[in-house]
Amino acid sequence: GHQTTSGCRRVVGMEVPVRAVRSIRSVAGAPAAAPGPVPRHEDAADGWDDRVIASHSLPHFMQSTTWERVHAGGPWHAVRRELGSGREHPALVYQRHVDEVGVLEHVPRLSGLGPDDVEAFTERVRAERGAAFASKVEVHQPRDEALIAAFAAAGWLPTRASQYRHAVVVEPAVGEEQLLAAMKTRARSEIRVAERNGVVACRVEFSEANRSRMLDLVRETEERSKAFFRTREYLERVWTAFADDDRGDLYFATHEGCVVAGAFVARFGPTAWYKDGGSLRDQPKLMASRLLQWTIMRDLAAAGVERYDLGHVPSPSEPDAPGRGLLTFKSAFARDVVEYMPAFLLAHEPVADDWRRGESDFLADYHRRTGDYWY
Repeated sequence: GHQTTSGCRRVVGMEVPVRAVRSIRSVAGAPAAAPGPVPRHEDAADGWDDRVIASHSLPHFMQSTTWERVHAGGPWHAVRRELGSGREHPALVYQRHVDEVGVLEHVPRLSGLGPDDVEAFTERVRAERGAAFASKVEVHQPRDEALIAAFAAAGWLPTRASQYRHAVVVEPAVGEEQLLAAMKTRARSEIRVAERNGVVACRVEFSEANRSRMLDLVRETEERSKAFFRTREYLERVWTAFADDDRGDLYFATHEGCVVAGAFVARFGPTAWYKDGGSLRDQPKLMASRLLQWTIMRDLAAAGVERYDLGHVPSPSEPDAPGRGLLTFKSAFARDVVEYMPAFLLAHEPVADDWRRGESDFLADYHRRTGDYWY
């Protein structure tokens, strides 16, 4: 059961961390109920996800039927397109109406493009844009100067990215020994500190009580760090969609029975993402978050996951950028920071340039009015 003590929810009966990816143990330490057939998106059976995984070089969950379902009924309308020329290249294109401007098309986290593909890709985007005043694409591939030049030559202009551009990525499939060897000394040391402190980390049941605790951790982290997190309703909708599609897992780190850190991990194809996380304000010296991430990596390694994207970090070349603590924490797990491609906008109507130059102000105003993120 859960008990509230000194601001934390205590967990009674937790034993040892779970190592087998398919063997779930509840927070209370008792085995979770045997899983029945996993409910999947009704459109998954048509092979959309398999096609994306096969044709995208770094398939991203934003191109999955799970993400498509997350946005069903919301302000963004997802359209399935075939954007390849002479080869299969399926992509989810998201459309949203901008008051007094028109419809914006957004292709987030597309991959599988080389410089020679851009001209034909651009022709397909133009031909299928419908009533859109502009199309925005965010290519989920490491920065490539030849690819950037190809987009510029095809008429695309640089624009504001809606997704993070820098991340720390580890490769769990290499195995635990090599994962540890690739870490900086600081990370290995802090993992040992957490273990000596008696921290226990494991995957937990995706129950209502655990979701509630995770949301509390996120909110506490938001208040402490002043970083932006999506609304409680949005986060729960995303987590539930991924869990329902067998593409998401919740992890907790506990100390003396109290949950001190949590993480939600999303999976799609060969990649997993540290989607959301949170921790208690008064427990930094336990190094629980370090052990939590190491536990996740070990489980992903056992499952054969090839890439684990730890999410946004500020650019290492911008020492004054906010979030330097994130960079320090995450970069201890790997030697390099990945820089992804910049975002591009293709104008279809003259108003597109006004949108491109004014988008940042539009997004800031939307956030002031609603407290949420437009994308």
